[in-house]
Amino acid sequence: MQSEDLYKKLAEKIFMGSSELIPKIFAAIADPEEAELLLALPGTAQTLSRALGKEEDKVEEMLKVLYRKGLVFKKSTPEGILFRMCRDLMQFHDATILWPEAPREFLDLWQEFMEKEWPAFSEMAEKVLPRPVTRIVPVSESIDARQQILAFDDVRQMIDEAGDIAVTNCTCRLTAQKCDRPVEICIQIGKAAQYAIDRGTGRKIDREEALALIRKAEEVGLIHTTMNRAGDTHFICNCCEDCCMIFPVLINKKLRMCDPSRYVASIDAGLCQGCETCLERCYFGALTFNREKNIVEVNTEECMGCGLCKVVCENRAISLIEHRPADFIPQV
Repeated sequence: MQSEDLYKKLAEKIFMGSSELIPKIFAAIADPEEAELLLALPGTAQTLSRALGKEEDKVEEMLKVLYRKGLVFKKSTPEGILFRMCRDLMQFHDATILWPEAPREFLDLWQEFMEKEWPAFSEMAEKVLPRPVTRIVPVSESIDARQQILAFDDVRQMIDEAGDIAVTNCTCRLTAQKCDRPVEICIQIGKAAQYAIDRGTGRKIDREEALALIRKAEEVGLIHTTMNRAGDTHFICNCCEDCCMIFPVLINKKLRMCDPSRYVASIDAGLCQGCETCLERCYFGALTFNREKNIVEVNTEECMGCGLCKVVCENRAISLIEHRPADFIPQV
């Protein structure tokens, strides 16, 4: 089989057969022999050895390399360790960009995809998906103290209840390089943390360092996002409006690729001094300055409930109030 056909078939396996760039990205990370092995998945080293007519030791070594590259995932079974390929575009994106030995040319190919093909893919995904895959988690200190904060709304409680915790690079800022915010800032929890540590793409951290990273993210204007299912937290990403694969299409194209939190900002007119510091913190155009009243006002339809505006309000005029019911978050 011609090399081009191999990479085209790999793109088809993750439902991206019509893409011009995904086959090129596969070609940049896997040689033809590795591509043939990927196309033979799923399987154990033993079954793949028989299927491909290769020595089992060699297949095992190849699988180790592909695992580190983020092209295969492994699971223990009674028959041995079962390897499978990444299942879709998002898993391919998130795993391979964190390949520790990734050359800049490979990361640049991913950024070319984000600029040329991702917007159209996002439009299609928004129509097909019943709900966004991710949601915003508010800055918990912004929520009115009189309210009960549910566990799936509280980023700090997510960390408190986590088992293993790891920190990885932000895949979006690693490729886009459009801002000067921190790169090593995305937090992995539980099995996701174990995977990052085992693969060598993340480092194990304790609760104190994780909370320090959360505070740092809030201070520099990063928004917490996680899986859009209550009680199912594998990661806490800290996203910006420049590099993030989700927010630019949400802001510029109004594509709901990320759900808001259950809260919206509320401004105490008696405390607001009209300094307008919070305005630059709102990426979604939800805050406007009323010159007649000399206060900032909130458009609740545009507010995503992240709480970043609260972080910079020296007069403590901003809090978050519950705007959506608890069942707004899909249950596991």
